[in-house]
Amino acid sequence: MEVRAVRCGDYRLRVTTWGHGSPHAVVLPGLSADARSLAPQIRELRRLYPSVHVIDLPGSAYRPALLVKDAKFSQLAEYVVAVMDAVGARRATLVGHSLGGGVALHLALAHRERVASLILIAPAALGRSLHWIYKLYCVPLIGRALLRPQQQRMSKTFLRRFLVGSARGHDDHFLERLIRHSSDSRDRALTSRAIVWANQPSLWRKVLLMLTPGGEQIGFSVMDRLDALDGMPTLVLWGNEDRVICWRDALRIKDHHARTEVHIARAMGHMLPLEAAVWTNERIRAFCQVRWHALDKAA
Repeated sequence: MEVRAVRCGDYRLRVTTWGHGSPHAVVLPGLSADARSLAPQIRELRRLYPSVHVIDLPGSAYRPALLVKDAKFSQLAEYVVAVMDAVGARRATLVGHSLGGGVALHLALAHRERVASLILIAPAALGRSLHWIYKLYCVPLIGRALLRPQQQRMSKTFLRRFLVGSARGHDDHFLERLIRHSSDSRDRALTSRAIVWANQPSLWRKVLLMLTPGGEQIGFSVMDRLDALDGMPTLVLWGNEDRVICWRDALRIKDHHARTEVHIARAMGHMLPLEAAVWTNERIRAFCQVRWHALDKAA
């Protein structure tokens, strides 16, 4: 394993690499998360790919915190491309959870030639809806209060209410592990706030959204551009009790790409990679093996 810092403008991004050579897999964790949130999948990918790179976005591992002016999804995607260049991954399978999935989608649209396939786990930017509290994050004074850096870790009540589905909600050992792995970093909190604020809808849409249900992702959704990714091998995994990002929006991708694989896990929440690690890895393995078989036949 090699850990290095890659400088991109005013920021340093941490990249952790296992192995060498192609094909490559690039892993993008979610908001305020790191490799631990995808640890089972990273272990699986290391068995499937010669090189696996985990990229932590600006402000997630190294100071300084990300600024709002640098935090749009399209800009985050360009940071990932710069890191891919630095580690020699000219083309890779992108594996993204939550925010990481949204960044992967934006990267694939801007640099399709760099993406061999997409593995998206409860991704942002694929649909319209988020948890209703996101509307409050977008209101200046209320959002600042709700997204203020707090020097405390999440609670079991918070995990059960927002992040974990009913299948694991009463598994105290599992919840305690999630709490131990949570971050109380001020820089991560400020970075999360910057990403939320940089990707808000326009002012008039924000006013409209306060009065209507859904639509919280309207400022960064790529649903209306998915036709540009026609033919790209894509796997979408979700939990049907995800209360952060609406899993039903995932089904809309089938309207654009009939060959995209969509699998929904019952009684699982937004922390699907850890809640259902075996289920998730089985589907990733099968997806990758089908791709290898197709490539072998084409050769």
